[in-house]
Amino acid sequence: MSMMYRLAIDVGTTNIKFNIFENYKIKESLEMRVDTYYGDLGKVYQSPERILQQIKRGIKNLTQKGYEIEEVIFSTAMHSIMPIFEEPREEELLIWSDRQAKDFVKTFKQEEKALEFYKKTGTPIHEMSPLMKIAHFKNKGWFSDVKEWIGLKEYLVEAFTGKKVVDYSTASATGLFNIHTKKWDEEILDFAGITQNQLAKLVDTDVYYPITKKQAEAVFLSEEVKVYVGASDGCLASYACYLANGTVNTLTVGTSGAVRKLTKEIELDDEGQTFCYYLTKDYWVVGGASNNGGQVLEWANKMFYSDKTIYKELDHIIKEAPIGSNGIQFLPYITGERAPLWDGDIEGSFSGLTLANKKEDLLRSIIEGVFFNLRLIGDLVSLEPRDVSVSGGLFEEPILTTLAADIFGKNCIQSHYSEPNFGSICLIEKPTSYILSEHKRVFFNEENHKLYNKSYARFAKTVKTEL
Repeated sequence: MSMMYRLAIDVGTTNIKFNIFENYKIKESLEMRVDTYYGDLGKVYQSPERILQQIKRGIKNLTQKGYEIEEVIFSTAMHSIMPIFEEPREEELLIWSDRQAKDFVKTFKQEEKALEFYKKTGTPIHEMSPLMKIAHFKNKGWFSDVKEWIGLKEYLVEAFTGKKVVDYSTASATGLFNIHTKKWDEEILDFAGITQNQLAKLVDTDVYYPITKKQAEAVFLSEEVKVYVGASDGCLASYACYLANGTVNTLTVGTSGAVRKLTKEIELDDEGQTFCYYLTKDYWVVGGASNNGGQVLEWANKMFYSDKTIYKELDHIIKEAPIGSNGIQFLPYITGERAPLWDGDIEGSFSGLTLANKKEDLLRSIIEGVFFNLRLIGDLVSLEPRDVSVSGGLFEEPILTTLAADIFGKNCIQSHYSEPNFGSICLIEKPTSYILSEHKRVFFNEENHKLYNKSYARFAKTVKTEL
């Protein structure tokens, strides 16, 4: 009898990751780059058709290797939205970093409804939100002939199953979904100028449908394959960390960054600074996302190096510049910011510079600034007093994992199973025990943590009182 496998597909904003699983163990991995396009007025979008074709190529690549797949499950990035018109046009999927609604958001945030809408939906009021994009377009009088509004999850599930549905998790990051009733919110839809008929049917994250005959034949899958709707990438990363490592706290730093906590109940911030998204009937994910993760270090790399990379110099930087960067403070907001400030126009800055400072002091302050900002988000989220599971490209550098542990004052756990695709597989069937043997633990240094606390207190005060 042939071995049957599960395929999890995570479609992020920069990469598509495929993992074949056998009994919760990764058997095969594949990765593809996703192209992003930029237009006028802050427009940032991707081609859903191209993403679909990439996914089909990836599945064919795996089936042609002999893997007999019985279940497929999708994870997608949050906050994508696109209009579907009565008359077909080229499809453009707006992603979270699209900034067309930024001026509309600035005005709307002054209204009482802004906080009311946040408390209904758990989605912060920001230009990343599909609600804000749609409301902005309505305010401009654009897209009056739109038949439907859908995100990438709806697009992919319909392509593979013929069903136009979206899971509660992905929907809860749109700003249109009431997390208390688990329905599209009528008041918010009216504000945005749309109706329920223009949105997909809502389903839970463990719902599945049979694959269509057309798609099964196209990618060499059996017509018996089940396609699970799945959840959003950030929520699934939290779920994966919990089931793989036993911790509810997660810190992810790639190009951007996020701090999350898995909870069993809805948790909202009085000022709307954190998100709260649905995962399963038992779990919610509370957290905050930062624009300024690894891309800040990439910016520093271009500024300071021409023949080497900042990553190769990390040991030298940490050795030459002490904790606190000899008095330099760096606010890392070079691309605006989501949590904790939710201000797309805020700027980064240095302070505390003197003639005595060296290049290494500046570089260390940049690194510390990124992690201080993430700790600020962690404080807003009220992380549990236990370990934190870390993932993302930045933590491929051991010294940055150690630095994160010392700044947060928490032991950091790393695992190959801290990614959304493992969380997806666990939605289908939850493992009976944690996969604790598959991880590495980095312990924080108490003395270093005390030293970082002094610089962090200054950073937090600056952010709270001067920005």
